Formats: sequence, structure tokens, C-alpha cells
Amino acid sequence: MTLSDDHADASQCSLKAALSKSGKPGRFIPPRSFAIEPVVRALEQRFGGVPVDLSPPRDLLKETEERLIAWEGDISRLDLKLDPKQLKAVRYRLWASPREWSENDRLINDYLHWVDQKWRIGPRRLWVHYLLNMDPGSLATRRLGPWLGTRADRLTPTLRDFSEKWTLFEPHHAIAKLAQSLLTGAEVIPEIEGLRIGRETLLKSAFLLSVLESLGQQLRGYDQASGIAGTLKSLLADLGETPTYKMQGSADLRQSALKSLVEGLVAWTERQGQPAIVQTLDLLYFLIGDPRLPQCQGRWKLIATAVRETVERWLTKITIDAFFRVMLEIDASKPWMVSEREHFWRRYQNSISNAWLITGVKGRATKGQAVARKLLGESFSAFESGALADHCALRIQLGSQVILEMNYDGGTLFWPAGDGVMPRFYGDRYDRTKLRNLCNARWDSDAPRFRMTHQGKWQERYRDKIRDLTGIDP
Repeated sequence: MTLSDDHADASQCSLKAALSKSGKPGRFIPPRSFAIEPVVRALEQRFGGVPVDLSPPRDLLKETEERLIAWEGDISRLDLKLDPKQLKAVRYRLWASPREWSENDRLINDYLHWVDQKWRIGPRRLWVHYLLNMDPGSLATRRLGPWLGTRADRLTPTLRDFSEKWTLFEPHHAIAKLAQSLLTGAEVIPEIEGLRIGRETLLKSAFLLSVLESLGQQLRGYDQASGIAGTLKSLLADLGETPTYKMQGSADLRQSALKSLVEGLVAWTERQGQPAIVQTLDLLYFLIGDPRLPQCQGRWKLIATAVRETVERWLTKITIDAFFRVMLEIDASKPWMVSEREHFWRRYQNSISNAWLITGVKGRATKGQAVARKLLGESFSAFESGALADHCALRIQLGSQVILEMNYDGGTLFWPAGDGVMPRFYGDRYDRTKLRNLCNARWDSDAPRFRMTHQGKWQERYRDKIRDLTGIDP
């Protein structure tokens, strides 16, 4: 079927009339500049922090690195190629490259000369890289600090004010001053975040590693009370456990920062006593782990032996405290029994060199385990078999003897330190029945491993036996 010619003509006229009534679609031609741009520039000049500085594409960074390697850091050859993008990208490779361009004297001098001559806003762009990679041991940091200081007029007022307040262009002084601010509770981190530097970027920076290293040095001679343990735990919490291992910076800086911080914290805490010891132990567990545990011992190798021994002494006391708390929770109906055992073993506390708590059957939640976890975190273990849910034990070393004190009527096991048949200290698997069976039931025999029971005047028998075996008398 087709429309008649008259009908088609009428339809076309109606459409034409309808279209003629509507205005033509507007066409937007953007101006060469907007009137608001000078206002934006003025506000940025007056109030701006770190300028938005998007990282270049990966291929440009790779390209720049490849050229630096090929030309052995001779920046003038990049300049001859007339590729300013690659030259600007050098700032991203200066500290981050495994080639350690930050220690290349010629590259640093040539690069700063190029920025000075051909990149007007270069100092503003370099400022944030200088801050985040600040390491007084780095040649790039030592050169860039004074260089930026003589070009402070090319920074925004906000960056100039921050730099002047913290003597930022003198790296050693700046790091020490910023570390002191953490020690006294000043809000320096939020102040830096206020410059539009992301928190995660700041927390992972070599700058913060340098601050932590200086903080440890200051803590060695600091005698005043401080909430530094809580401050650091809160500050670094977002990075998770062992945070310094997740931060940027050279391997040497990461190691020296952790070593300085741990040793400084322990020296300061030893002078402070309780409750600083509890707070510091919590922080140390977060920073580096329990020095007694096999999975953490590698990290503790870089820490001074005397410092590690001090921490282990603290942990020994905390573990003994936890044992009697757990025992009381389990044996609540017999507080007198817990009290007399605690009274006996507390007399030897200063002679106990190691202590480890073992709770009820592994995988079965109990009140005792809940108390242990609250007091010790994960630094205790459980019986894997041969025990009930409400069993617990304290393993200690007293002179030449290892002693396992068990709750209820489990008795006390004795064996020589270094006995290869018995399980090692700080293990995660213990079989209660097997341990008992390995020890002779007659304590008055010549067997090196034996068991004693809490019967009659057990305190006198225990005291005499310990004195005979170790020479230790409370």
C-alpha cells in the first residue's frame, strides 16, 4: 500500500513546519582561556600545597630507566634527544631505581642544572619527591635540600612555610625535629597530609623510615614519660604487622630504622618500667614479632643481643603472670591451690630464664585460652593431645633444669636443659601424656627425667630437689 501524492505532500509540509519551529542546536566553542583561571592560579599560589603530580605512564618510566642505564646516567644525552618528558620523569627514578641513581653525583648535578634552566615549576614538582624520599644518608637528599632552599621563592607559600617551620632543607635537622614532634605528641602527620599528600604514600615513604630511625636514637637518652608506643601503633596500623618491611627506601635504611627504633624503645622502656613495658611489648610484637618464636628470630638477628635478652626477660615475667591468671580462671573453685603454687614459684622468678604457657586442647576455645590470648597475643601454645580443655601448664628453665608445672593433679616434670628427647621451647605442639610418660614416676631415683607431685609438704621436697640439681635456693 502507498500513500497518495496529496497525503505525502501534506505530511512533508507538516514535518517542515514542525522542524522550522525548533531552534538550531547550539554549538559550544571553548575559549582559549577561562576568566576564572587567574583566580584559580592566585588561590593556588596563596594556599596551595603539593601540586597535583600524576605519575607518568609505566612505559615512560621504563623508557627513562633504560636510557639512563644505556648512557650510564649521562643526562646530557637525554637533553640532546630533546625529550623533556623523559627528563621530567627522572625524578621518579632518582630514588626508586635499583641502580641507585640517588648516589650518582654527575646525574644529580646535571639534572638539577637542567631543571634550573628549563623547568620553571621544577622545584615545586621536586619538593614532594625530596620530602617522601628524605634520607640524610642519600647523596640526592643532601644535594637537593640546599638546592631547594635557594629556590624557595619558586614554591607556594604553604610549602615555604612548612619547609621553614621544620628546617626541611637541612635534612639531618629536619628529621631530628620531626622525630622529636612524634615523641612529644605533636600532630605532624596530619599536618603533612594537609599538604595533599596521601596517608598511605606518607606511611610507606623513606621519609618516615628516617624519622623512625632518628626517633630510636632520641629514645636512648629520653627519660620523660611518653605515649610513643601507642602513637606509633596507631600511626602504622594501616600497614599491618612488620610495617617497616613494607616501607620504601633502601634496604640499609629499612634495617637501620628498625634496629634503631627497637633498641631505643627498649632502652627507654627499661627506665620507665610498668606499664610502659606492657605497651612497648605490644608495639614490638607488631613491629618485629616475639623474639622467642622461630619465625621471628631472623628479624631479631640485627638487634643487639643485650636488647633481645631484655625483651625476653620481660616476656618471661609476663608469661609467668599469665599462667597464674589462666590457672585461676580454670581452677576458680580452688583459689587456695593456685595461691600456694604461685607463692612457691614466684620465689624463683628472678632465676627463671625462659617461660612458655601451654593451654588446653588445641582448637577448643576455653576461658583459659581467652585469658591467655588477651595477655599474650599469640605467644603461647596448646596441648595437641593427651589433655582436657581445662588443662594448662607452665614450662620454665631454671638453671640447668627445664620444669613443666601442670595444673590440677598433673604434677611437675623435670628434665635437663638440652635433652634431645624432650620437645624444644616455644613449640606449637605438645602431647601431655607423652611428656608424662617420658618422665620417671620416681623423683628420688637417678633418672634424668622425673615427675614430682603436689602432695604433703611438697614445697620442701621441690625446694630441696631444685637446690640439689641447680644450686639455686630462693
